Amino acid sequence: MAPERLSCMCESVIAFLRYVLQCTRIVLGIVVREEDLGNKNPSARVIVTNHVTWCDHVAVHIATGCVTPHTWELPTFLNWALGLKDLGLRQGRDMLLTSVRSHLNKSSSPVVLHPEAATTNGRVGLLRFSTWPFSIGAPVQPVALTVARPAVSDLSPSVLAAGCLVDMFWFLFVPYTTFTLKYLPVMQVEEGEGDDQFTVRVETAVATSLGIPRTCHTSADKTEHEKRYILEQTRPTMPQLSQYSGSPELQRMVRQVAEVLPYVPHDVILKDLVRSHSTDITISNILEGLVSYTPLTVPQTASATSSNGAASTSGTSTSSQASAYTQNACLDTSVPSFPRSAQERMMSFHERKARLIENARQKYIEKHQLKLAEFNC
Repeated sequence: MAPERLSCMCESVIAFLRYVLQCTRIVLGIVVREEDLGNKNPSARVIVTNHVTWCDHVAVHIATGCVTPHTWELPTFLNWALGLKDLGLRQGRDMLLTSVRSHLNKSSSPVVLHPEAATTNGRVGLLRFSTWPFSIGAPVQPVALTVARPAVSDLSPSVLAAGCLVDMFWFLFVPYTTFTLKYLPVMQVEEGEGDDQFTVRVETAVATSLGIPRTCHTSADKTEHEKRYILEQTRPTMPQLSQYSGSPELQRMVRQVAEVLPYVPHDVILKDLVRSHSTDITISNILEGLVSYTPLTVPQTASATSSNGAASTSGTSTSSQASAYTQNACLDTSVPSFPRSAQERMMSFHERKARLIENARQKYIEKHQLKLAEFNC
């Protein structure tokens, strides 16, 4: 009676787990479609797919009965129902490989792995695959996975910088989510082929099936991108420049800076003036390279004042040209050689900065035909 009771208990447990899986499937609205079933090989022990959502393994588990490594803290019966198994993912790659090989030797259920190691939308490009799933030493069943939702709730299946709980939350508020599993021919390492070459071959097959290119980006690159995205979102935003564009005082200051530095766009000047509230500080920031911008193409001073110069005498024109030549020679900001010491470089920087300011001052005086006595008094 003992073996019969044990068999009945096992059947009851399996029925209960199937019930939990079906309930989870209904609650999350998961619909699984399979394509190219002729390529589906039950003898393949390792299944690799691209990674779109945190529920990818659930869809593959429903179709194949596979298990996947996990780090979630869930009740044991729920882990069994969802195909989650602790295979030493927290202990590092070596421990994970040992546990996966041990599972494949003891159990008949395959293992599904996501070599991308990070979720993407599956529409733009494929993250570079990690090589460890292809060093297990077993034939690999590649699967191209796509996720779709109805047009009335076409929400992205995974959101940047959002965790698994957030993505699952949105699973509850859409009518259903369709997972399409397209099976590719089983692949295995060829003679003389290394793990890297085998990884690239499988990655190319999955990318070709999805119709997207392979990329050189990794899951670590996505993590860094998420950090920068979160930092930009939490950084205090600058007030909109439109609310300052009508300020007469700021417009006056913009004109003053633009007269000294006519090659700098006005919106760049306004943006820095909103921070500094000082024309001198803004001019210094621009000259010191603290403000990035694309220089404007401005006409030469001589052409701008040609109409006034036509009325002057030839002697005055000759003397003004000579004066301008002398000023340009004096205000040359180039250096004959690169200074060796830091002190010399700092002195050279301050000298060139002073020459730039003086050069801008001279251009301002020439443009408005002012007398030097008015500035020296």
